Amino acid sequence: MKTLVIVESRAKGDKIQAMLGGDFLVRSCYGHVRDLPRSRDEIPAALKTEPWGALAIDIERGFKLHYVIPTFREGDRIDAAKVVDDLRVQSRRVGRILLATDPDREGEAIAAHLAALLNLGDHAQRITFNEITEDAVRAALAAPRAINRALVRAQEARRALDRLCGYSISPVLARTVRKGLSAGRVQSAALAALARQERARLAHVAAGYVRLTLPLTVQDETFRAALLSVGGVPVATPKDFGPDGQQKPDSPALALDPTRGGHLARHLLGRTLTVRSCDDTPFATRPPAPFTTSTMQQEASKQLKFSPAYTMDVAQRLYESGKITYMRTDSPALSAEATQAARAAALAAYGAGSLPPAPRQYAAKGSNAQEAHEAVRPAGKQFTPPAATGITGDDLALYDLIYRRTVASQMTDLLGMKRTIYLSAEEGEQELLFGASGRAVTDPGFSRVYQDASEAEVEAEAAQDLPDVQAGAQAVAGEADVQTRKTPAPRRFTEASLVQALERAEVGRPSTYVSILATLADRGYVRMLPGEARQLGVTFLGLLVSTYLERHFPLVTDTRFTADMEQELDRIAGEALAYETYLEHFWTQQLSPALSGATSAPPTVEVPRVPGALVGIRDGMPTLKLDGQYVPIPDHVMPDDLTPDLARKILRGEAIPKKTARTKKSEGPAAPRKRKA
Repeated sequence: MKTLVIVESRAKGDKIQAMLGGDFLVRSCYGHVRDLPRSRDEIPAALKTEPWGALAIDIERGFKLHYVIPTFREGDRIDAAKVVDDLRVQSRRVGRILLATDPDREGEAIAAHLAALLNLGDHAQRITFNEITEDAVRAALAAPRAINRALVRAQEARRALDRLCGYSISPVLARTVRKGLSAGRVQSAALAALARQERARLAHVAAGYVRLTLPLTVQDETFRAALLSVGGVPVATPKDFGPDGQQKPDSPALALDPTRGGHLARHLLGRTLTVRSCDDTPFATRPPAPFTTSTMQQEASKQLKFSPAYTMDVAQRLYESGKITYMRTDSPALSAEATQAARAAALAAYGAGSLPPAPRQYAAKGSNAQEAHEAVRPAGKQFTPPAATGITGDDLALYDLIYRRTVASQMTDLLGMKRTIYLSAEEGEQELLFGASGRAVTDPGFSRVYQDASEAEVEAEAAQDLPDVQAGAQAVAGEADVQTRKTPAPRRFTEASLVQALERAEVGRPSTYVSILATLADRGYVRMLPGEARQLGVTFLGLLVSTYLERHFPLVTDTRFTADMEQELDRIAGEALAYETYLEHFWTQQLSPALSGATSAPPTVEVPRVPGALVGIRDGMPTLKLDGQYVPIPDHVMPDDLTPDLARKILRGEAIPKKTARTKKSEGPAAPRKRKA
């Protein structure tokens, strides 16, 4: 009799069916076949009378989860009940059933749901593979295992905790701020990080400082040097000023003003400076590790201008077509097979000199990383060069990025020399000290095939060629450039930098970053701002919600809480902590007291640059309170836009023009997508 293999997506199922032939029947379950009720209509009648019925979590008896078979959208609208019925019919026609859902906690939980719905009991057999190649699939078929119930309990603990947070705190927001809002363990921590940055921007007072640079010619070579100190006192830079626009009390720096800068420029024109020293320092840059989910999202955002959501859509297609390994992973490790394939690709393209003597090994840095998967890499024992894949467009662009990053990870270091020249001139009895630096690459190493966007920027900024001069050499000054600058406000997050910050704080998992960004945008908490910087701006609504949550529910805005939770989930997965014990402590000691202490007073935020202004909530709308007036703020007005002049226009009811928004499918926070595999 045939063997039924159940996977999560139709595309993956079709590819595996073609590999395995007529002895196998491959069917898709389209993701989760059971879940907690998402609406009151889905709650079974027996639960509606329970005090915890809306949660569908029996908080009185071991936090048991009550599942239903939902209807959900997966491309076309698919009825999960019909999917389950079809799988039941097929299961009675075969001699063996293999559950081949994704190799992560979510996939393990889906396998457990399938086993329950198909009445497989202890006979359920689970297989996993990290890439859709015939070798990988055949190897998995030869090594079935039981469902890992500890992994399932860890997934259920996360699902329960998220449900308890979202379904308990969101109604509080509906009463105090606006209906239809939501809070959550990860989204609220991400919002708090964005809001803190926005408040710092609003409170920032720019300070003026002067930067003086000078073209110098020595031995018929010209380069630029910057003024570093006057009379032994360093010239002030942005780090010498506080957020209040004042020079820090402990800063010894000299704050040049434009008048003094202009005087120095005139004094130096045509004068001779003396080289004090010229030092060369070798440097080496190691190749970056192969991609994890988050680093792939970050680099695709920077280099390809893809949003994280779009990156995952493209990666999904590449995985399903057998081009790359599984794209949800927080491990940069490569298997021995993949390491050899990467070295072979580098050897073929760049020769033996491009490889270090021993293969490079990589491991995740985070304490909560799951090491079960490889990095995101090209599939197979031999890597297919991008030009030979037969794919085009954005799929090819992302595959090319993954291919080059993986091959580069096994190549030699980038080697070079950093040269620093110090020169001096006299102004009366004071010494003016100038400095110039530049980097020269002596061996490009891995950068012949790949370079991170940030590293490429560093190389471009430091690419100045400096002459090889001796102490005492003379350099002639040209016309100085005197720039009056303002200290910059703290940078807003981009999608890429927010993902990086969440990863560093150990908040969330690879599969959560896209949904975090999508939820924040969908709720109106953040908006992608116009311009090439791809910055995420927090709206007034987002500031108000975050202010309320930080005051009354700090557990969901504290990144440490979420990072600690990930470690506790790992303990549950390792059978070192009981599911019930963990949830009981969270509910009774953390969430319930916070719910009891939450007030119904709507939040308010100050706008430092508009004296006397407060922004609060009236009738669910962010409202400006100023001079005794209460006026709704147009949705498109961002906190950073609100100046005294704009505030007056709002009070007078004048129309405020909208800024141009992004429209490309690959840009901006996207709507949430259902899980596929």
